[in-house]
Order: sequence, then structure tokens, then C-alpha cells
Amino acid sequence: MTDLPPELKEFAAFLDAQPAGVQTIFRYCLSLMMVEAGKMKLVRTAPGDEGAVCTFETVAGDVFSLAKPPLSLEQEAALIEQLRDILNDEGLV
Repeated sequence: MTDLPPELKEFAAFLDAQPAGVQTIFRYCLSLMMVEAGKMKLVRTAPGDEGAVCTFETVAGDVFSLAKPPLSLEQEAALIEQLRDILNDEGLV
């Protein structure tokens, strides 16, 4: 793990403790939250072997790709809201 502020280390540890499938969904939804916050942008969405692959770019210029999990728009919105609540409770947003 890179050097993170203590409050983010706790969140990263929480995320790392989740099953792999949950981690993937959390990372995707967290990325969408960062796009909403203007901290990064969704560069493109392309077809992948198992569904869409989204490429993001941070304000620092780092680029990474994530597979879009098989969530409905309602599920995606609900999870983003839950993540927002977790981050608010921890004082991270």
C-alpha cells in the first residue's frame, strides 16, 4: 500500500477485507464518485471480453482501467450513496 493518510489507510484496509467481487464494485463506484467530484474524468468506455471497460484519468494524469461491474443503474446509485455515507461517517468527504 502506498503512503496514505491514516483515515484513508483505514478505508483501504476495509476495502481490502472485502471479497474480490465486492472490491471490484467498490472501486468502480468510488471512481464514479471521484468523477462526480471533479477529481478525475472518465476517458472512455470500450467493450471488453466480459463487458465494458472504463478508462479513467486522475487530475494528476494517472490513467487506469476498470471493468464495469454488472450493476443496474439503480444498484450503482444505491452503492454510490452507501459509499458516500461511509466516507462521510469517516470524515473523508
